[in-house]
Amino acid sequence: MNTTTESFLPAQLAGLFARLDPQHGPALQPLLQRLVNAQAAGHVCLGGLSAEDFALLRQTPLAGRSGDYTPLIVDDAGRLYFARQWQDETRLAEALATLARDPQPLPASAAQIEALLDALFGAATAPDWQRLAARLAMQRRFLTISGGPGTGKTTTVVRLLAALASLSPRPLVMAMAAPTGKAAARLTESVRAARDKLALADEVRAQLPDKAQTLHRLIGLLPGSARPRQHAANPLPLDVLVVDEASMVDLTLMAQTLAALPAHARLILLGDKDQLASVDAGAVLGDICSRQAWRRETAATLAAQGFDLPGVVDDDALLADSVVVLGKSHRFGEHSGIGRLARAVNAADLPAVRALLADDSLADVAQVSTLPDGAGLLAQRERYWQALAAGAAPAELFAAFGEFMLLAAERHAVAGINAAIESELERLGRKPPGSDWYPGRPVMVTRNDYSIGLFNGDIGITVQQGDRLRVMFPTPDGDWREVAPARLPEHDTVYAMTVHKSQGSEFGCVWLALPAAAGAMLTRSLVYTAITRARQQFVLAGNLAVLLAGVEFAPPRHSGLAARLWG
Repeated sequence: MNTTTESFLPAQLAGLFARLDPQHGPALQPLLQRLVNAQAAGHVCLGGLSAEDFALLRQTPLAGRSGDYTPLIVDDAGRLYFARQWQDETRLAEALATLARDPQPLPASAAQIEALLDALFGAATAPDWQRLAARLAMQRRFLTISGGPGTGKTTTVVRLLAALASLSPRPLVMAMAAPTGKAAARLTESVRAARDKLALADEVRAQLPDKAQTLHRLIGLLPGSARPRQHAANPLPLDVLVVDEASMVDLTLMAQTLAALPAHARLILLGDKDQLASVDAGAVLGDICSRQAWRRETAATLAAQGFDLPGVVDDDALLADSVVVLGKSHRFGEHSGIGRLARAVNAADLPAVRALLADDSLADVAQVSTLPDGAGLLAQRERYWQALAAGAAPAELFAAFGEFMLLAAERHAVAGINAAIESELERLGRKPPGSDWYPGRPVMVTRNDYSIGLFNGDIGITVQQGDRLRVMFPTPDGDWREVAPARLPEHDTVYAMTVHKSQGSEFGCVWLALPAAAGAMLTRSLVYTAITRARQQFVLAGNLAVLLAGVEFAPPRHSGLAARLWG
């Protein structure tokens, strides 16, 4: 929701409610303002209503109970919703319940399934959560696989898709999607790499999805359209759908996606439950993964195999056997500073966070008290500029660019950092004064443009081609495309980016620039997300006390979805 919408919406709603209910509508304005503010902060509903709030809501015909046809809904737990969000949450909960309650076992014996899993995962010599996830996905229509970077989510899903294809009596139609174009491109690259490592029969390999797309494109949700092209009356022609980076998917988009699934389809969600939630309202993945439960038969089998099961054993739990959390990181080992710091942040272990950042023996974690100036930040990208000057191929240029990224919590901080770097470029004569465009300018697309196939989060690099400039973008098939600057949709310079925008990306070295003081934007999930964007090194730039305050601050997102799913 943009600032203009935020400022005008409460007044517009107040005027509308005053016309619909002249007696009580004006008195609703403060409550409407609170509800709009809550949604702008990512909450689906408003809790903590006072006795006076409830009295007013009982008096006005504009508020009703669950299922009423009114603009405002107060559910049985006393949460206040706009009707649309209540309907989205209700439809999503019902769709997930239908999936979770409907087992869809494959026509194969237990011995056949185990033999196939042996071929795909290797013989099980110890409890293997990846293998377990694949087995559960073969037995049910809904599975969520959560895990941090390097825990093998993509490897697991490719193998379980191969298992489904191997045992199906007919060829399966599979698709992969992600909330942003950047995440879809990364998913495509990761799945192809994992698939190519497997020895698969040609007929199995042919069924595996080769390319991911954005969820918006998958369901046909175009700007200005009243509803997606694909919906319950016109479902997707799919047997299996994999959605990656599910933490970034908001309530409405997830509800629309599930509404577009045919009655027989399987859904597999991938993501990191500890990452930042979606920019828009909702924390769907967090709500789904807020608990874990196992059916008694499953629990007994797994206990005999040596699994130490988290959660509870409960045959009546709606999502029993539907949530698997991968904990072992193959990227950040037991002694990795980045891995240890990420775990300490998630556990809100402030002494451990402080000790890790002060430990000079850790090469992959560091702290500096202040951010360098424009010249110092530009020096961090020296290899990128050398590759540009040498006329390097796009792959080498993007690899050099991806060696370093500066992250910040707030957009105004990012804008200031980008401006400081470009000012230094002007001083060095690399950027013409007064011009936005110059060779080497990196840009990030900020609005989807389906006509030219560029999406929010896509990163491009400006290169000189003869007497003209072109912006190079990677394509999901490993190629490159060039776009004239004038044809680009809305975009920003991207020497630095917000932590929100970094989701779905990884960089060699990541710096997190802290604000001068702790605030609502600096949260535990934001700090964790920033740390886990780094592959080789994470550097904290700022006051440690501010960071520790952010690690302690973990505000929940208010919704009724977790209660609907878990009781």
